[in-house]
Amino acid sequence: MRTIKYILVVLIVMFSLYGCEYEIDYKGELPKDKLVVASFIEADSVISFALYKSAKPGTYDNGSIGFEKASNSQKDISSAYVNDAKAELYIDGVLKQTLLQASNNNTYTFSTIPRDNQKVEIKINYKDLDQAIGKANLNLPIPQIDSSNVILQRGTDQFGNTYYRLVVYLEIRDNGNNENYYQIEPNINYDDNYGVRKITLSSSELLWENIQGVFQENSSTFESNINRFGVISNKKFKGEVYKVKFALEIYDNTYSVEKANGRIYGDIRVSSIEKQAYNYLFTLNRYYNSSYMNEPVIILDGIENAYGFIGGKKTKRVKNVNLVF
Repeated sequence: MRTIKYILVVLIVMFSLYGCEYEIDYKGELPKDKLVVASFIEADSVISFALYKSAKPGTYDNGSIGFEKASNSQKDISSAYVNDAKAELYIDGVLKQTLLQASNNNTYTFSTIPRDNQKVEIKINYKDLDQAIGKANLNLPIPQIDSSNVILQRGTDQFGNTYYRLVVYLEIRDNGNNENYYQIEPNINYDDNYGVRKITLSSSELLWENIQGVFQENSSTFESNINRFGVISNKKFKGEVYKVKFALEIYDNTYSVEKANGRIYGDIRVSSIEKQAYNYLFTLNRYYNSSYMNEPVIILDGIENAYGFIGGKKTKRVKNVNLVF
Protein backbone atom coordinates (compact mmCIF):
# COMPACT_ATOMS: atom_id res chain seq x y z
CA MET A 1 0.00 0.00 0.00
CA ARG A 2 2.87 2.36 0.81
CA THR A 3 4.38 1.63 -2.59
CA ILE A 4 1.16 2.59 -4.37
CA LYS A 5 0.92 5.83 -2.36
CA TYR A 6 4.55 6.63 -3.14
CA ILE A 7 4.00 6.12 -6.88
CA LEU A 8 0.90 8.33 -6.81
CA VAL A 9 2.78 11.12 -5.01
CA VAL A 10 5.63 10.97 -7.54
CA LEU A 11 3.21 11.11 -10.47
CA ILE A 12 1.29 14.06 -8.99
CA VAL A 13 4.50 16.03 -8.40
CA MET A 14 5.83 15.21 -11.84
CA PHE A 15 2.71 16.32 -13.70
CA SER A 16 2.40 19.41 -11.50
CA LEU A 17 5.90 20.47 -12.53
CA TYR A 18 5.17 19.58 -16.14
CA GLY A 19 2.32 22.08 -16.23
CA CYS A 20 4.27 24.94 -14.63
CA GLU A 21 6.02 27.79 -16.39
CA TYR A 22 8.86 29.78 -14.88
CA GLU A 23 10.27 33.15 -15.86
CA ILE A 24 14.06 33.22 -15.72
CA ASP A 25 16.11 36.42 -15.81
CA TYR A 26 18.82 35.75 -18.38
CA LYS A 27 21.83 38.02 -17.79
CA GLY A 28 24.22 36.65 -20.40
CA GLU A 29 24.68 37.94 -23.94
CA LEU A 30 22.39 36.67 -26.66
CA PRO A 31 24.03 35.27 -29.80
CA LYS A 32 24.83 37.73 -32.56
CA ASP A 33 22.21 37.99 -35.32
CA LYS A 34 22.85 35.86 -38.38
CA LEU A 35 21.35 35.24 -41.78
CA VAL A 36 18.92 32.32 -42.08
CA VAL A 37 18.62 30.18 -45.20
CA ALA A 38 17.52 26.60 -45.90
CA SER A 39 17.88 25.24 -49.43
CA PHE A 40 18.59 22.06 -51.33
CA ILE A 41 20.60 22.30 -54.56
CA GLU A 42 20.02 19.73 -57.28
CA ALA A 43 21.76 19.16 -60.60
CA ASP A 44 19.95 20.43 -63.70
CA SER A 45 17.60 22.48 -61.51
CA VAL A 46 17.20 26.17 -60.72
CA ILE A 47 18.86 27.37 -57.51
CA SER A 48 16.35 29.46 -55.56
CA PHE A 49 16.11 30.36 -51.88
CA ALA A 50 14.56 32.83 -49.46
CA LEU A 51 16.76 34.73 -47.03
CA TYR A 52 15.91 35.88 -43.52
CA LYS A 53 17.57 37.64 -40.60
CA SER A 54 17.50 36.15 -37.13
CA ALA A 55 16.28 38.12 -34.13
CA LYS A 56 16.02 37.73 -30.40
CA PRO A 57 13.11 35.60 -29.08
CA GLY A 58 9.77 37.43 -29.12
CA THR A 59 10.64 39.82 -31.97
CA TYR A 60 8.26 38.24 -34.47
CA ASP A 61 4.66 37.17 -34.07
CA ASN A 62 4.48 33.52 -35.13
CA GLY A 63 0.79 33.22 -34.25
CA SER A 64 -0.99 32.78 -30.95
CA ILE A 65 -0.77 29.57 -28.98
CA GLY A 66 -3.67 28.77 -26.70
CA PHE A 67 -4.67 31.93 -24.84
CA GLU A 68 -1.41 33.76 -25.55
CA LYS A 69 -1.64 36.99 -27.53
CA ALA A 70 1.02 38.66 -29.61
CA SER A 71 2.56 41.78 -28.11
CA ASN A 72 1.87 45.12 -29.76
CA SER A 73 5.62 45.51 -30.18
CA GLN A 74 5.99 42.28 -32.15
CA LYS A 75 6.61 42.42 -35.88
CA ASP A 76 4.94 40.36 -38.57
CA ILE A 77 7.09 37.39 -39.61
CA SER A 78 7.15 38.70 -43.22
CA SER A 79 9.40 41.55 -42.06
CA ALA A 80 12.16 39.01 -41.41
CA TYR A 81 12.82 38.67 -45.17
CA VAL A 82 16.14 40.05 -46.42
CA ASN A 83 15.69 41.25 -49.99
CA ASP A 84 18.80 43.36 -50.59
CA ALA A 85 21.70 41.04 -49.83
CA LYS A 86 24.57 40.22 -52.19
CA ALA A 87 24.50 36.57 -53.23
CA GLU A 88 27.34 35.04 -55.24
CA LEU A 89 27.22 31.67 -56.98
CA TYR A 90 30.45 29.72 -57.47
CA ILE A 91 30.61 26.46 -59.43
CA ASP A 92 33.79 24.40 -59.15
CA GLY A 93 35.48 27.43 -57.62
CA VAL A 94 34.57 29.86 -60.42
CA LEU A 95 32.23 32.84 -59.84
CA LYS A 96 29.30 32.37 -62.22
CA GLN A 97 26.67 34.91 -61.12
CA THR A 98 26.00 37.67 -58.61
CA LEU A 99 22.58 38.80 -57.36
CA LEU A 100 22.02 42.09 -55.54
CA GLN A 101 18.26 41.88 -55.06
CA ALA A 102 15.58 39.30 -54.38
CA SER A 103 12.71 38.90 -56.81
CA ASN A 104 9.13 40.01 -56.17
CA ASN A 105 8.35 36.77 -54.31
CA ASN A 106 11.20 37.32 -51.81
CA THR A 107 13.50 34.72 -53.36
CA TYR A 108 16.98 34.83 -54.85
CA THR A 109 17.00 32.85 -58.09
CA PHE A 110 20.11 32.19 -60.16
CA SER A 111 19.80 31.69 -63.92
CA THR A 112 22.97 29.56 -63.97
CA ILE A 113 22.06 25.85 -63.77
CA PRO A 114 24.48 23.48 -61.99
CA ARG A 115 25.25 20.09 -63.52
CA ASP A 116 25.82 16.63 -62.12
CA ASN A 117 29.03 16.03 -60.14
CA GLN A 118 29.77 19.76 -59.79
CA LYS A 119 30.61 21.51 -56.53
CA VAL A 120 28.47 24.55 -55.71
CA GLU A 121 29.28 27.33 -53.27
CA ILE A 122 27.06 30.27 -52.36
CA LYS A 123 28.40 33.32 -50.51
CA ILE A 124 25.94 35.82 -49.04
CA ASN A 125 26.79 39.27 -47.68
CA TYR A 126 24.36 41.55 -45.88
CA LYS A 127 25.25 44.77 -44.03
CA ASP A 128 27.43 44.08 -40.99
CA LEU A 129 26.46 40.42 -40.56
CA ASP A 130 29.08 37.72 -41.06
CA GLN A 131 29.36 36.36 -44.58
CA ALA A 132 27.28 33.20 -44.92
CA ILE A 133 28.90 30.40 -46.92
CA GLY A 134 27.00 27.31 -48.03
CA LYS A 135 28.39 24.39 -50.03
CA ALA A 136 26.78 21.56 -51.95
CA ASN A 137 28.38 18.54 -53.61
CA LEU A 138 26.22 17.28 -56.47
CA ASN A 139 28.12 13.99 -56.78
CA LEU A 140 25.42 11.94 -55.07
CA PRO A 141 24.14 8.43 -55.90
CA ILE A 142 20.60 8.11 -57.17
CA PRO A 143 18.47 6.12 -54.68
CA GLN A 144 17.80 2.51 -55.62
CA ILE A 145 14.17 1.52 -55.06
CA ASP A 146 13.38 -2.19 -55.19
CA SER A 147 9.62 -1.82 -54.76
CA SER A 148 6.98 0.84 -54.16
CA ASN A 149 3.22 1.09 -53.89
CA VAL A 150 0.53 3.57 -52.90
CA ILE A 151 -3.07 2.66 -52.08
CA LEU A 152 -6.07 4.67 -50.91
CA GLN A 153 -7.54 3.27 -47.72
CA ARG A 154 -10.98 4.01 -46.33
CA GLY A 155 -12.02 3.40 -42.76
CA THR A 156 -14.44 4.33 -40.01
CA ASP A 157 -13.39 5.76 -36.67
CA GLN A 158 -14.89 5.00 -33.26
CA PHE A 159 -17.53 7.71 -33.75
CA GLY A 160 -18.75 6.29 -37.07
CA ASN A 161 -17.11 8.97 -39.25
CA THR A 162 -15.48 7.96 -42.51
CA TYR A 163 -11.82 8.81 -43.07
CA TYR A 164 -9.39 8.34 -45.95
CA ARG A 165 -5.64 7.92 -45.95
CA LEU A 166 -2.86 7.03 -48.36
CA VAL A 167 -0.76 4.00 -47.43
CA VAL A 168 2.76 4.16 -48.88
CA TYR A 169 5.14 1.19 -49.13
CA LEU A 170 8.81 1.55 -50.06
CA GLU A 171 11.88 -0.68 -50.31
CA ILE A 172 15.18 1.25 -50.39
CA ARG A 173 18.35 -0.68 -51.25
CA ASP A 174 21.47 0.88 -49.76
CA ASN A 175 24.77 0.69 -51.68
CA GLY A 176 26.80 -0.05 -48.55
CA ASN A 177 28.76 3.19 -48.32
CA ASN A 178 29.79 4.34 -44.87
CA GLU A 179 27.32 7.22 -44.77
CA ASN A 180 24.21 7.55 -46.90
CA TYR A 181 21.36 9.91 -46.13
CA TYR A 182 17.91 9.87 -47.69
CA GLN A 183 14.75 11.92 -47.73
CA ILE A 184 11.32 10.38 -48.32
CA GLU A 185 9.06 13.09 -49.68
CA PRO A 186 5.36 12.92 -50.62
CA ASN A 187 4.77 15.57 -53.28
CA ILE A 188 1.00 15.11 -53.22
CA ASN A 189 -2.02 17.42 -53.34
CA TYR A 190 -5.60 16.79 -52.31
CA ASP A 191 -8.21 18.66 -54.36
CA ASP A 192 -11.85 18.74 -53.31
CA ASN A 193 -14.75 21.19 -53.21
CA TYR A 194 -12.96 23.18 -50.53
CA GLY A 195 -9.74 23.84 -52.46
CA VAL A 196 -6.30 22.31 -52.90
CA ARG A 197 -4.01 21.44 -50.02
CA LYS A 198 -0.75 19.55 -49.55
CA ILE A 199 -0.58 16.12 -47.96
CA THR A 200 2.52 16.09 -45.75
CA LEU A 201 4.41 13.85 -43.36
CA SER A 202 3.36 16.08 -40.47
CA SER A 203 0.18 14.02 -40.24
CA SER A 204 1.77 10.66 -41.01
CA GLU A 205 1.64 7.41 -39.07
CA LEU A 206 4.32 4.73 -39.21
CA LEU A 207 2.62 1.38 -39.78
CA TRP A 208 5.62 -0.94 -40.11
CA GLU A 209 9.34 -1.06 -40.83
CA ASN A 210 11.59 -4.10 -41.12
CA ILE A 211 14.34 -2.38 -39.11
CA GLN A 212 13.10 -0.48 -36.09
CA GLY A 213 14.26 3.03 -35.30
CA VAL A 214 15.02 4.17 -38.87
CA PHE A 215 11.99 6.23 -39.88
CA GLN A 216 11.09 7.22 -36.35
CA GLU A 217 13.17 7.55 -33.21
CA ASN A 218 12.09 5.71 -30.11
CA SER A 219 10.43 8.51 -28.17
CA SER A 220 9.71 8.99 -24.50
CA THR A 221 6.24 9.34 -23.04
CA PHE A 222 6.36 13.12 -23.31
CA GLU A 223 7.43 13.64 -26.91
CA SER A 224 6.16 13.03 -30.41
CA ASN A 225 8.11 10.89 -32.86
CA ILE A 226 6.75 12.23 -36.16
CA ASN A 227 9.33 12.38 -38.96
CA ARG A 228 7.93 15.53 -40.58
CA PHE A 229 10.90 15.98 -42.94
CA GLY A 230 11.21 12.31 -43.93
CA VAL A 231 14.99 12.13 -43.43
CA ILE A 232 16.71 8.83 -42.61
CA SER A 233 20.28 7.50 -42.54
CA ASN A 234 21.70 4.10 -43.49
CA LYS A 235 23.26 3.65 -40.05
CA LYS A 236 21.03 0.66 -39.27
CA PHE A 237 20.69 -0.83 -42.79
CA LYS A 238 24.07 -0.28 -44.43
CA GLY A 239 24.26 -2.44 -47.58
CA GLU A 240 20.79 -3.88 -46.90
CA VAL A 241 17.21 -3.26 -48.01
CA TYR A 242 15.10 -1.05 -45.80
CA LYS A 243 11.34 -1.58 -46.00
CA VAL A 244 8.79 0.87 -44.63
CA LYS A 245 5.03 1.32 -44.69
CA PHE A 246 3.40 4.54 -43.50
CA ALA A 247 0.04 6.26 -43.81
CA LEU A 248 -0.63 9.85 -44.87
CA GLU A 249 -3.75 11.40 -43.44
CA ILE A 250 -5.89 13.14 -46.05
CA TYR A 251 -8.18 14.85 -43.54
CA ASP A 252 -9.49 14.09 -40.11
CA ASN A 253 -13.07 12.98 -40.71
CA THR A 254 -15.76 13.09 -43.36
CA TYR A 255 -19.03 14.56 -42.12
CA SER A 256 -20.88 14.83 -45.45
CA VAL A 257 -21.14 13.12 -48.82
CA GLU A 258 -19.98 16.31 -50.50
CA LYS A 259 -16.67 16.37 -48.64
CA ALA A 260 -15.84 12.79 -49.68
CA ASN A 261 -15.51 13.78 -53.35
CA GLY A 262 -11.96 14.62 -54.28
CA ARG A 263 -8.83 13.93 -56.29
CA ILE A 264 -5.37 13.06 -55.02
CA TYR A 265 -2.47 13.66 -57.39
CA GLY A 266 1.31 13.99 -57.38
CA ASP A 267 4.13 11.55 -56.68
CA ILE A 268 6.28 9.94 -54.02
CA ARG A 269 9.96 10.91 -54.14
CA VAL A 270 13.09 9.48 -52.53
CA SER A 271 16.29 11.53 -52.56
CA SER A 272 19.92 11.13 -51.62
CA ILE A 273 20.91 14.16 -49.54
CA GLU A 274 24.12 15.46 -48.02
CA LYS A 275 25.06 14.97 -44.39
CA GLN A 276 24.75 18.65 -43.40
CA ALA A 277 21.17 18.76 -44.73
CA TYR A 278 20.30 15.56 -42.87
CA ASN A 279 21.83 16.83 -39.61
CA TYR A 280 19.91 20.09 -39.76
CA LEU A 281 16.52 18.57 -40.65
CA PHE A 282 16.95 15.66 -38.22
CA THR A 283 17.76 17.92 -35.26
CA LEU A 284 15.11 20.48 -36.25
CA ASN A 285 12.54 17.67 -36.33
CA ARG A 286 13.74 16.52 -32.91
CA TYR A 287 13.23 20.08 -31.65
CA TYR A 288 9.65 20.16 -32.98
CA ASN A 289 8.97 16.81 -31.29
CA SER A 290 10.42 17.81 -27.94
CA SER A 291 8.47 18.84 -24.86
CA TYR A 292 9.12 20.75 -21.65
CA MET A 293 10.18 17.51 -19.99
CA ASN A 294 13.07 16.91 -22.43
CA GLU A 295 16.59 18.25 -22.44
CA PRO A 296 17.17 21.23 -24.77
CA VAL A 297 17.74 20.24 -28.39
CA ILE A 298 20.80 21.56 -30.22
CA ILE A 299 20.03 22.19 -33.90
CA LEU A 300 23.02 21.42 -36.13
CA ASP A 301 23.33 24.05 -38.83
CA GLY A 302 24.71 23.10 -42.24
CA ILE A 303 25.99 26.49 -43.37
CA GLU A 304 28.94 28.59 -42.22
CA ASN A 305 28.18 31.78 -40.21
CA ALA A 306 24.41 31.39 -40.60
CA TYR A 307 21.44 29.38 -39.41
CA GLY A 308 19.95 26.67 -41.61
CA PHE A 309 21.66 24.66 -44.34
CA ILE A 310 22.62 24.47 -47.99
CA GLY A 311 23.12 20.95 -49.31
CA GLY A 312 23.11 18.74 -52.36
CA LYS A 313 20.23 16.49 -53.34
CA LYS A 314 19.51 13.88 -56.02
CA THR A 315 15.87 12.86 -56.41
CA LYS A 316 14.11 9.85 -57.86
CA ARG A 317 10.36 9.94 -58.48
CA VAL A 318 9.33 6.45 -57.49
CA LYS A 319 5.53 6.42 -57.73
CA ASN A 320 2.98 8.60 -59.51
CA VAL A 321 -0.32 9.13 -57.70
CA ASN A 322 -3.62 9.98 -59.41
CA LEU A 323 -6.69 8.85 -57.48
CA VAL A 324 -10.29 10.02 -57.71
CA PHE A 325 -12.97 9.17 -55.13
